[in-house]
Amino acid sequence: MRKRIQSEERTSFQEAGDYDPIIDSRADVAMVYGINQTFENRVRHWQEAGYRVHVMTGIAWGGYEDYVRGEWDGVKHYDDAQTAIGDFKLEHGISQGHDIFYMMPSMTYARYLGEKLRRVVDAGALAIHLEEPEFWVRAGYSDGFKREWLDFYGEEWQDPTSSPDARYRCEKLKQYLYTRTIEYLCNELKKYAKEKGNPNFKCYVPTHSLINYAHWRIVSPESKMLALSQCDGLIGQVWTGTSRTPTVYAGIRKQRTFEAGYCEYSACGALVRNSNKMLWQLADPIEDNPNYCWEDYRINWECTVTASLLVKESDRFEIMPWPSRIFRGTYPTVNLNSLPLKSLLEKYLERLEKEGRQSLYEQTQCAFRLMLDLSHKNDEPNKRENIGFADLADISSELRFGDLGGMIHSFYKHLSTWEDQQDAQKMRDAVASFYHNPTDQRSSIPEDYATELQIVFNALADMSWAGEYEWIFGQTGVGLAISDTLMFQRGEPNPSDDDMSSLYGLALPLIKHGTALEMVQIERITCSGYLEDLKVLLLTYEGQKPPEAIIHEELAKWVKNGHVLVLFGNGDSYNDVREWWNQDATDYNSPQDHLTELLGLGRNPSDGEYNCGKGWVIIDSSSPANFAHDPKGWINVIAQTKKAYQLLNLSWSESPALAFRRGPYVISAGMDEVDYLEPKILSGNFVNLFDAKLAVISDPIINADSRWLLYDLAYCPDYPCVIASAGCLRNELFDKHSLTFAVESIEKTICAIRAKLPEKPHKLSLKHACNITEQITSDWEWDEKSQTVLLRFYGNPKGTLVEFIW
Repeated sequence: MRKRIQSEERTSFQEAGDYDPIIDSRADVAMVYGINQTFENRVRHWQEAGYRVHVMTGIAWGGYEDYVRGEWDGVKHYDDAQTAIGDFKLEHGISQGHDIFYMMPSMTYARYLGEKLRRVVDAGALAIHLEEPEFWVRAGYSDGFKREWLDFYGEEWQDPTSSPDARYRCEKLKQYLYTRTIEYLCNELKKYAKEKGNPNFKCYVPTHSLINYAHWRIVSPESKMLALSQCDGLIGQVWTGTSRTPTVYAGIRKQRTFEAGYCEYSACGALVRNSNKMLWQLADPIEDNPNYCWEDYRINWECTVTASLLVKESDRFEIMPWPSRIFRGTYPTVNLNSLPLKSLLEKYLERLEKEGRQSLYEQTQCAFRLMLDLSHKNDEPNKRENIGFADLADISSELRFGDLGGMIHSFYKHLSTWEDQQDAQKMRDAVASFYHNPTDQRSSIPEDYATELQIVFNALADMSWAGEYEWIFGQTGVGLAISDTLMFQRGEPNPSDDDMSSLYGLALPLIKHGTALEMVQIERITCSGYLEDLKVLLLTYEGQKPPEAIIHEELAKWVKNGHVLVLFGNGDSYNDVREWWNQDATDYNSPQDHLTELLGLGRNPSDGEYNCGKGWVIIDSSSPANFAHDPKGWINVIAQTKKAYQLLNLSWSESPALAFRRGPYVISAGMDEVDYLEPKILSGNFVNLFDAKLAVISDPIINADSRWLLYDLAYCPDYPCVIASAGCLRNELFDKHSLTFAVESIEKTICAIRAKLPEKPHKLSLKHACNITEQITSDWEWDEKSQTVLLRFYGNPKGTLVEFIW
């Protein structure tokens, strides 16, 4: 394998706990999470373990009770908590009632964070990650927010549910407030770091994708953040938890983790494309919802890793959040989310009774009796006001464990009205206790999964192959336009489609039929060369709007220079919001009219194809959301995109698979729901990196709903080398008769290595790198056809010295 350069920071992880060899993955960067009494010691211990240390902390929520309660400046700041209708203050997570609010970021709050975060610089960290600047759509009712509204708009606050205009302005303000906070903190911390002798201190923002934030009804800076000169980049926080959010295709609503993940990772790539901003893409071997089984976590993790690697901009990775919960945690032996809530609750209560926990038993009974009664009065769980986990895709007449996410918010909101908050807190604690530990049928990480993770972690450090990227299967040159304003139309009175079908109605048909679709952030269209790789762009103003007129000017130039714009739909009720297309002497009924007029088509042109300079415009007034909900709606999307290629005299292809080469690595995904297309075959011999035994396979068939991460043996160097390893390689050397190297891997897990040798070895030597005399047990096997050897032994983060002799 190529030599890793740690300063390139190709791999990272975040961890709130102290150093422990059980979680020592030997990534390049350890992001120490949270600033508390143990903070400086944790930073020092991870530094001593050989890591480049960054620090991550929440910017919208965290251990900031001292600010809220008035302990910082003598003034209570409860009016800076994000607040929903009914003065309900929004807290983070399931275990609520402890003043861990999502914050409305006033300038006072920003100054508080700026002061607190100086400890990051003082501790010697190289960078800070200001995690998840999130403002819930359902918020916007606090006195603090109303003051910000008056300052920003010069008019009194309006209830965002009163009109589309009020909703749009509300979400626009929320985005501004967190952009302002990020700008302030980046400037202040870099200034302080320079004073302390660290002029290269970096500021990053871990953020969900624009698509997921819009889907979950959260507002965040997104493209505004990347426009800040002192913001150095982001972590694309895409993982199983976001990507398993159900989508609709051909009239069927279900979880499509790979396809949604691909859209999300591409959206994160679109933020940094053709820029100098850094991007790490996240994947999580489990997820925040602790109630799935290991096999479910593994399958969905493979989906997200595959999706991320099919996005060209992905060459740095956060390989996992919270390694302690992965390698120390236990999880249910079966998926709980689809199981009946009643039976799980009954077994949980039996357990409490056996354990003699009578008080919690009674509190749990009371809490669920009240919550279920409230749920029945509301008819069904409120999916628009959940706790941030993906809801179940289908609807059932019987309440299931997975329906809790849609019930808890309403229940906690009800509890906030109780006069006796001590009793209310007992109810919240009882619900949280059940949610986090509903069953005692649990298990630790399977041995093979622990090995597979480490194989992939180390491969991810080797994914930057500039100039050696190639689509093996995949129609290229097609983009789908997205805007931050997707987040502005998600609340009452007229929210966009619950399942984001205005976007997925266009995206999923193309991905399913083998298009290597690129998300296009329209706020960045004005950047030089941003659209240069595209031939065709799909655009709709259903569910989103263009924030500036200059975007249309750039689009018109691009079309006239020989490209095709496919314009779907007629917008929606948000056409009438007070924005640039109908203010200051402009009088367009919709932003779409402004664009078509610039293209020379006049306002509200009829459906059809129109020549425009050297390019073309296709007008299709059909609703993209309707495409998703119609069993045959996907046909129109494919037909219009194919027509766009024909107008340019370009060939068009369809495939039930995507496959992308990164140097010696081949990443592939097979699509389900397109059974009429024949599966593709990858020709050649490969090592399967999604296999703890690193199997050698020939001519794999990319079947429906399959994911592949392969090493192509045809790209092996012509000298002895390690091909894949479940550990970080050091000092790899070879001569005519031997291959030697050191490998560092997580303690108490099996380290698997496959190496290419000129002939079968007759001797293997294994030694501890740290002068431990204990014998290392191992097994190895030779594969004559591929001329490779597989070695397996229990690893050590301090290193194992390996020598093959032939």
